[in-house]
Amino acid sequence: MRPKICCVAVVLTLLAVAPPCAAAPRGKAEPAQIIDLLTKDGVTLKITYYQSPGGKDSAVVVLLPDLKDSRGLMTSMATRLQSPGPADAHKPMAAVTVDLRGHGDSVSRVLASGRTGEISASRLRKSDYVAMVLEDMEAVRRFLVEKNDSGELNLNRLAIVGAGLGASVATNWAARDWSAPPLAVGKQGQDVKTLVLVSPRWNFNGLTMQDALRQRGVASDVAFMILYGNEDRKAASDAQRVYDQLARSRPAVSPDSKEPSDLMKVDTAETRLQGTQFMKQGGAQVEDLVIRFISKHTVEPNYPWTDRP
Repeated sequence: MRPKICCVAVVLTLLAVAPPCAAAPRGKAEPAQIIDLLTKDGVTLKITYYQSPGGKDSAVVVLLPDLKDSRGLMTSMATRLQSPGPADAHKPMAAVTVDLRGHGDSVSRVLASGRTGEISASRLRKSDYVAMVLEDMEAVRRFLVEKNDSGELNLNRLAIVGAGLGASVATNWAARDWSAPPLAVGKQGQDVKTLVLVSPRWNFNGLTMQDALRQRGVASDVAFMILYGNEDRKAASDAQRVYDQLARSRPAVSPDSKEPSDLMKVDTAETRLQGTQFMKQGGAQVEDLVIRFISKHTVEPNYPWTDRP
């Protein structure tokens, strides 16, 4: 699959405004850790944490797979984020792959009666999708705050890669993150700096994009990359709608360009695959684009580390 990049000249500007970062000194990466997180409504989430050898200077990337997919499909990108290969120029980053409720290994829930029930992706209700934003992502954030305060990563350099359902969860949670009021002492919120949306849906079983994209910080301060296979007309239409909504609030790179520097759209004319499967087929080529975009908008800017209240 060969990604077709819209406005190629501008994309080259996006990815090559400055020479690629020199590869950072790379200490030995720790083995990936499988961790249980308990949400406030009793769901046990399974995540895999890839600790960066870069410590508190490290950006962190959360990876959210599509409906009925599991975090295992995100392993390749997470490993590469943590441990750049010999040909990679990016600095090591921390990564977290997540099984949202009802997916992969996140299928256990403690009921009000105290008994344990099972959650199935095939029987999710609208309230479950909302809870992915309100409960699952908040549990992930609490974990990241702990790792931030222990000096393992810089939560102020947070990127989220979401595919399909994961894109809807990522965008809606980013709106919550940017809506958090600033504190007189310490920092809360405004951590999400980059969102990579793979095959975003305008409305995913009640998780809509419209209000989230209108949130002031999301609309103007978060960098977006949107990827999809354009042989699926509905997927292409939804992705274009997300792109158009964001483009309204963003200045162009120059008078000669209509493409904002922090908004990039990538489609491919050779596949109907979407979401996590699009990423899987795109392989290293899609990973290259995503990692370079995250590096430019999350790693390279000066976002200082700070502990959290």
